[in-house]
Amino acid sequence: MATLQDFKKDLALFVEAGLIAIKQGDEESAKKLFNAIGIIDPENTSKEIGYGLIALHKLESRKAQKHFNQVLEKEPDNYRAKAFLGFAYVVSSMETDIPDDEKVQNLEKGAVIATEILENCDVKDTRQLAQSLLDWETELEQKGKQPGPAE
Repeated sequence: MATLQDFKKDLALFVEAGLIAIKQGDEESAKKLFNAIGIIDPENTSKEIGYGLIALHKLESRKAQKHFNQVLEKEPDNYRAKAFLGFAYVVSSMETDIPDDEKVQNLEKGAVIATEILENCDVKDTRQLAQSLLDWETELEQKGKQPGPAE
């Protein structure tokens, strides 16, 4: 009979299946897969990253920030989690229920995180996401500075 530890070698498959479920809009299955990771290996941060990605998929940026910050409390140098956190901050700057000053702060936080990743991370995909965040932040900042129709 297999024990939970026998499934540790399959954690990457649970992560991949969870990501596929998110892409298909199957939140319930994604949660079950990410929960399985937490059961098999409670110290593995992939569960929190998965829950953060579910929140991002639903454009729930504050919830996503919470999950990615929980990962970073355990693993301060997890650049993948940092990149997704930066993404959550940039996304939140477009939400209507957030005050304008908080939107500006969130854009700045996203840019700071992206810059840190570009300076310290060697993973190509994570660096590309960080560069995209900087480009997006610059574009949003420029749109915010453009005079409106009444000006």
